[in-house]
Amino acid sequence: MIITALHQWEGGFEPLAELLHQEWSDFERWSSKEKIITRLTARAAGNGEELTLVALESTVLMATASIITWELSDMPGRKYWLGEVLTAAEHRGKGIAGKLIRALIDAATQAGYPALWLYTPDQQALYHYLGWQTVEEKYVENEWVTVMVRHLSRSGRGERDET
Repeated sequence: MIITALHQWEGGFEPLAELLHQEWSDFERWSSKEKIITRLTARAAGNGEELTLVALESTVLMATASIITWELSDMPGRKYWLGEVLTAAEHRGKGIAGKLIRALIDAATQAGYPALWLYTPDQQALYHYLGWQTVEEKYVENEWVTVMVRHLSRSGRGERDET
């Protein structure tokens, strides 16, 4: 298995859009592959603050995870979000998502981001295990979710941001 940035995987936008669409097509953001590809392309060509990683076995997409800015725009001060974390059904239970999440945490820490935020309807245990803290419960896109935060070290000195 290799982990790479989406923009470095030639032809990867279409298979990733298909995976995201299959899983979450009931939600507006993922309701069409065209919308997804547009968003992924903009993220890859953006200012470098956002990043999509994919886990591949040869050329087969196994999983993905992203750093997205302003995922929930109604929350000022919460800029960097972990999102679109998804493992293909046939590859679940192998720890792949955890590896992608750790790689994104490392990238965010190196970039100097003070914290990463996320929301999840059902994966609280996984994120607690990976060091995330529950902040609140909130209704998002027609479902109750848990908003969580992972404060990141600054300069490797173990300091924590208190956002």
